[in-house]
Amino acid sequence: MVSFRNMFFTFGLVDYFVIGIAVEPHSKIKGNVESLLELTAWTWKHLNTSLKVDSPVTVDVSLTSHYRLTGKHLNKLLRLQKQRDCASILKTIPNTKGRDGVYTIYPDMMTRKLVYCDMTADGGGWTVIQRRMDGSEDFNRSWQTYKAGFGKPQGEYWLGNEDIHLLTTRISQELRVDLQKFSGEKSYAKYSTFTVGSESQKYKLTVGGYSGTAGDSLAHQNGMKFSTKDQDNDKGNKQHCGVNFKGGWWFEDCEQAYLNGPYLNSANITSISINWYAFGNEHRALKKASMMIRSKN
Repeated sequence: MVSFRNMFFTFGLVDYFVIGIAVEPHSKIKGNVESLLELTAWTWKHLNTSLKVDSPVTVDVSLTSHYRLTGKHLNKLLRLQKQRDCASILKTIPNTKGRDGVYTIYPDMMTRKLVYCDMTADGGGWTVIQRRMDGSEDFNRSWQTYKAGFGKPQGEYWLGNEDIHLLTTRISQELRVDLQKFSGEKSYAKYSTFTVGSESQKYKLTVGGYSGTAGDSLAHQNGMKFSTKDQDNDKGNKQHCGVNFKGGWWFEDCEQAYLNGPYLNSANITSISINWYAFGNEHRALKKASMMIRSKN
């Protein structure tokens, strides 16, 4: 078996190096790279490692190892292509725990949808259905746009009312809401029950079983139908909340929790913003907010 060797010669002030090739990987590469490969859903084999040093004017060192990766747990990988939500992805491939990012799910087991999975918070397995972070997306959208979803899962987005309905009515779900003020203070609200009805039910919200640190502002929206600027389904008779509050939501008359409002760049006190009244007992604009669900089965 070939081992690493460099031949070093000195002629006057000029140093020359010979390139070496080894069957075994360099110890640093073996420790760092192979420890990561152990966490992946692949089998792997080290092919060779090469070291190249260019001389004499400057010394540039290149260290390269070659690996061949092949699939393992093939059946699991095939099943992963048709996972309903992030919880089922985590259950199928436990190595995804702690690896937040964009994944593919199939809410109806047929239609492909890209979502952001939070694989870290509270045990992981959370399918993010809404996220606000920088104002890059306009949330004052039409009924059809809210139905289909909009934005980018790696940034701000709304998953889509139809997909949220599919995910929450076929399997029992819990909801987690994470909030952050412009001051940096964070809080969360968790609900053991979260269901969104069908379009014929105007995507009616059913929510309950609160726990957490943010306060239960969403209780005021329990039982409310979804409204947008072009569909007025709120409970109030004096105003169209979807128009006046510039976003889609489960408005009552109009809201105590409102995470789809206009994004403001400062902590203004106004209900026409991203806000959660119980988090400070005031309608103060929040810097970040996210809603995510996880199946309880």
